[in-house]
Amino acid sequence: MSTSNRSGRLGRRTMIPVAVVAAAGFAGGAALMAGCGSSASAGSAPASIAGYIPADSPLYLQVSTDTSGPQWTNLERLGGMFPGFGSMRADLEKALAREGVNWERDVQPLLGDAGAMAVTDIPEAGDALSGALTNPAAAAGRAAAKAADTPVMAVLQVAPGKSADLKALIAKNPGGLKETGTKDGATLYGDPVAGMYGALTEESFILGSTEAVVNEALEAHAAGGDAVLSGVFRFNDALAKLPDDVFAMGYVNLDEAGKSASEVVPQVGTLAGGELTGAAAMSVTAEKDGLRMKAVLVDAPPMARQMAYAPTLTSQAPADAVAYLGFNRLADTVATAVSSASGSGSEETKKQIEAITGQLPLLLGVNTDDLRNLTGGEHAVVVTGPGTKPRAALALTVQDGARAAKSLTALSKSVPVALGQFGPDSLKVGKATAFAEGAVKGQAISLGEGRSVAWGVRGNLAAIGNGAGAVAGVLAQRPAGASLASTPGFKAATTGMPDQVSGLAYVDMTRATRLMAQGGAFEGKDGARKRANLEPISHVAAWSTDGDTPTVDVVIGMKK
Repeated sequence: MSTSNRSGRLGRRTMIPVAVVAAAGFAGGAALMAGCGSSASAGSAPASIAGYIPADSPLYLQVSTDTSGPQWTNLERLGGMFPGFGSMRADLEKALAREGVNWERDVQPLLGDAGAMAVTDIPEAGDALSGALTNPAAAAGRAAAKAADTPVMAVLQVAPGKSADLKALIAKNPGGLKETGTKDGATLYGDPVAGMYGALTEESFILGSTEAVVNEALEAHAAGGDAVLSGVFRFNDALAKLPDDVFAMGYVNLDEAGKSASEVVPQVGTLAGGELTGAAAMSVTAEKDGLRMKAVLVDAPPMARQMAYAPTLTSQAPADAVAYLGFNRLADTVATAVSSASGSGSEETKKQIEAITGQLPLLLGVNTDDLRNLTGGEHAVVVTGPGTKPRAALALTVQDGARAAKSLTALSKSVPVALGQFGPDSLKVGKATAFAEGAVKGQAISLGEGRSVAWGVRGNLAAIGNGAGAVAGVLAQRPAGASLASTPGFKAATTGMPDQVSGLAYVDMTRATRLMAQGGAFEGKDGARKRANLEPISHVAAWSTDGDTPTVDVVIGMKK
């Protein structure tokens, strides 16, 4: 059966009520990812769910179906802030009503605490993308066919004593799943036309894309132990590093996923800094004032990473900053990346890299130690408004401010020459002119049409930005209480952030949305709807940590 025919039949055919139950269990997760969801509390993986998932499954996603829990309560309130939330809920209720099913009466009482979806295997995809450059349509068709053949299963935890009621609900729909037999004490179901198969036990309902997937789940459960995901130490260890009360959590077996990725892009291991191994776990938590996401990496090989540092430039960024991106020791990161590329490439590639790195100091007019002085400390990209042309500057903590000024002066001479030779003809590069604003001294270079690039130095701080105003704004002496770090929004967004991080990002969404509007981002037919979906969000923050178990946290704050 072709992919298009299969999709058409599934789209036209009304799903059985219990399939809608499964969809409803995950609807909150999909809606949450879309930014306007309903939802739940997943907690630790119940054995009745992960105990049916084969141990080597590469992908696993679990969501809460405990609609009376705090996660659903929080997300119901947060979801109500978005314009599309009400219509999405109404559509779900209508879909159930067409099947003669009432959510609160017929569905909710049958659900346990959680449901899960898993990809049990990733088909070999190496040949699917062959010829993608010469015939992209054909490659896309092959890729879609591979995706359609990916074995997928869903497992819903059944409320205690409700298995018989769920069996009766399935039987109510004469055009849906049909009972086909039994296996290991489970009632089997099938609907070959819709491409759906199932098995009902006292504790769980399993849905699979093929009969083989359902049988594999039952056989894995019967074997138990390390034959199922719930018996794998790495799975439990990864999920144990996530918060206790969450709406959704996921798990990626990087050993299995890495093999598939390497089939499509053989260099993926090299790009990642080594072979993809270990596991990643992720969670989404609904809080009263927003959403919190966390990801953790376990048993992964060392890669090229940022050095941990305590952010200080947040106290230098102005309080009206629209966005902030902090990182550390760019010089070391670049050196590691260049070394990795040189070591993993061919001899010819190695020679080319050595030639470029050897000529760069001559071209720029500064040596390696000068560049390390500039890029060997803490850095931050700071964006400020208002106006249609926001100010942006890269702030740098330097070891020697005088040396940094000398290096930037040299770059002011060499970079315009390089831009004149290699830049577009429309670029009109002027000569560097000195400026001074308070204690900030530097130079600005006109690029024509009102554009410019500038640099400045104050003490052991340097900055490069899109104009003297951007540079002076980020380097100015900041009075107490006038920095980004002192604002209520930034403090709320970074609650729980450790003292040492390897990266930090923050966006004031109220200012960013206003800036986008001034730039015309919300013009046109769907402009008002797009803006309305951003208005409830007050800020977004993210930070990462390094070490044996690297982590990433993301906080999406909502307006009161």
